[in-house]
Amino acid sequence: MNSKSRIPILLIEDNPGDVAIMKTRLDEAGIRYDLFHEDTLRDGLELLKKREIELALLDLNLPDSNGFRTLTTFLEKAPEVPVILITGMNNEIIGNQAVKAGAQDYLVKGHFDGKLLGRSIRYAIQRANEMKSLSKTAQELENAKRWFLEVQEMARLGTWELDLVTNKMHWTDEVYRILGFKPGAIIPTLSTYKEYVHPEDREAVEAFFLQASRDTQLHHIEHRIIVDGTSIRHVAVHAKLQMGTANGQIQIVGGIQDITERKLNEQLLLEKNISSKTASIQEEALAKMSFNIRTPLSSVTSLLHLMESAGLTPQQQACFGDLKTSVSDLSVAVNNLLNFTLMVSDTMEVTEEEVVLKEFVKGIGDVMQIKADAKQIRLQFELAPQLPEKVIADPRKINQVLYNLLDNAIKFTPEGGLVMVTVRGEGATGGKLNLQFSISDTGPGIDQEELDRILNSQELFTQNEGNDKKKLGLAIVNKLVQVMDGELKVDSKLGQGSSFRVTVPVTAVRKARFLAGGVPDVPVKILLVEDHPINQITTKKVLTAWSPHVSVDLAANGQKGVEMMEQNRYDLVLMDLQMPVMDGFDATQAIRKFSNVPIIALTANASVPEQERCLKVGMNDYLTKPFKPEELYAKVLGALSLVLN
Repeated sequence: MNSKSRIPILLIEDNPGDVAIMKTRLDEAGIRYDLFHEDTLRDGLELLKKREIELALLDLNLPDSNGFRTLTTFLEKAPEVPVILITGMNNEIIGNQAVKAGAQDYLVKGHFDGKLLGRSIRYAIQRANEMKSLSKTAQELENAKRWFLEVQEMARLGTWELDLVTNKMHWTDEVYRILGFKPGAIIPTLSTYKEYVHPEDREAVEAFFLQASRDTQLHHIEHRIIVDGTSIRHVAVHAKLQMGTANGQIQIVGGIQDITERKLNEQLLLEKNISSKTASIQEEALAKMSFNIRTPLSSVTSLLHLMESAGLTPQQQACFGDLKTSVSDLSVAVNNLLNFTLMVSDTMEVTEEEVVLKEFVKGIGDVMQIKADAKQIRLQFELAPQLPEKVIADPRKINQVLYNLLDNAIKFTPEGGLVMVTVRGEGATGGKLNLQFSISDTGPGIDQEELDRILNSQELFTQNEGNDKKKLGLAIVNKLVQVMDGELKVDSKLGQGSSFRVTVPVTAVRKARFLAGGVPDVPVKILLVEDHPINQITTKKVLTAWSPHVSVDLAANGQKGVEMMEQNRYDLVLMDLQMPVMDGFDATQAIRKFSNVPIIALTANASVPEQERCLKVGMNDYLTKPFKPEELYAKVLGALSLVLN
C-alpha cells in the first residue's frame, strides 16, 4: 500500500453516532483515506458498482439486513472487496465465524481506538492483495495444467510415476487413453502396464524398467501395446529414476507417447524406398541387358555386312540370307521387349554420359542398313558439319527413340522408297545444344486423328499385333522423349509419307588442347568476380600473360557477376567470397540455377569450414589468397578439364 495514496473506504452503518465515532477513529489511524458512507446494505452494494472501493467497514445489523446474512450477502455480491466487520457484540465466537466466512477482521464497537483500526485496515488490504495474487497464481497454474493436458492429448503424450516400493503407478489422463481406458477407470500398477505390452516385447520392457531402476540416466524404449484386445499400437517410453522426493519415495518418472502414425509413415517410406530402389535396380539391370544384347547384335550385323561383300558361294548365299532375316527378327523382338518393359515402369531416369556423335549415329545406321537392304529401300544419313564431336546425353534412350522411328519408317516404306535421317544442332548457348534428329520416309503416312490417339493413348501397352506394333513404337518414342525433356513433332500425310523430328537437350563437349607446359591452345573465356581493383588488375594480367588464348572479363560484385553470366558464355568463373551487394556464396547459388560452369573460389580464409561451405554451395574448387601464378594455372587447368576434354 502506498502511504501517499488515499484509500477509498466504504462505511455501511445506519447509526449516526457510530458513523461519527468511526470518522474520528479513522482520523486517529494516521492513514490517508476517502470515506464513502451508506446507511443500508443495498445502497452500499449499489455504490460499489459506481466507485472503486479498496476496503469496506460493515455493520451486521442494518435496516435491510441482520446478522450473518449481512456479511454473506456482501461477500456474495462483492467478493473482490476486503471487508472488516464492525459489531456491537463482544463475542469471540462470532468474530471467528466472521473471519471463517470471509471477513478479513472484526472489531467490537467501543473497544478499539484509531491505532487498532489503522493496523486492522492495513492488514486487511495486505491480506486481500496477497489473496488476489495467490488466486491469480492458482488460476494461472490451473490454466497451465489445462493447457498441458490439452497438449498431451494433442500429442498423444502422457506422463507417469512408478513407486519402486509398492509398484503402484500414477497415470495422467492421456496414459489411460493411450492404453484404451477411460481416465481413472483402474488403479494402475507396473504389472497392469505389462499386461498390455505385446507378448514379443515384454522381455525387453521388463529389462527396460529394471535398468531404469538402477541408475539415474534417462532411458528410452519403443514397443508395441495391445489395445482393447485387438488393436496393436506403437509407443515410445522414457524413464528416469528420481531420488529424494518430497514424500521420501524412490520412484521412476517418465512419459509415454503414441507413435503409431510415425511408425506407419516410416514403414510406408521404407516400402517406397525399397520399391524405388528395386525399380532403379530393375532399370539399371534392364539398361545393362539392353547394352549387352544390342552391342553384340551390332557386331553381328557388321560382320554380316562384311561377309556379304566377301564373295559367297550360292549355298552360302542362301544360308546368309536366312541368317540376315533371323538376325533382323531377333533385333526387333529384343528391342520390343526392352522398350515395352521400360514403358510399363514409371521410374525411368535420364542417365547421361559422353557420346561420340559420329560413332553413335554410325552404330544405329549399321543395324538399320540391313533392314533397309532387305526391303530394297534407300537409307541415308546426313550430319551437319557444325556438330560437336562429343556431347553429354543419355545414349540408350536416344538409341531407343531412333531405333523405333527408323524401324517403323523402314517397315512401312514400300520397296524402292527412301528413309532420310538428318542430325543437326540448334540453339547452342553456354555449352547447351538442342540436338535434333529428323527421320522422314515415303511410306503410307498416318491419319492425324489416329496419330493423336497413338501418342496419347495408354491402351496401346496391351496390344501387340499387326499395325499396333507401329503404334506401340511411337508411344514408346513419345514417352522417352518426354523423360529427356525433349520434344517430338510429327508431320504425316496419307499417301505421302511421314516426318518425325525429335529434339533433345544435350551438353556440347568442346575439345581443349594444351601445349607443352600446360598452356591452353584454344580460346578460354574467364569471368573474374572481384571487388578489389588491385586484385582485378594483377589477376587479369597473370591470366592473360599465361596464354594469348585466355581472355578475362571483370565483375565488381556477385550480383554483377550473375548478370554477366546470364548474358555471356564463359568457360570458367573465378569467384571472390567477400564482396559488397552480393557475396560469392550467394552469387554461386544464383549461377547454379542456370549454369554448371566450373567455379573456383578465391578466398583469404584458409579454414576448413569455409572450404567446405564453398563446395556445399556449388563451387568446384578453391584457392587461398595470396597465391602464386603456378597455383592459379593448376587450378584453372583442373577445372577446365571438367568441360574441355
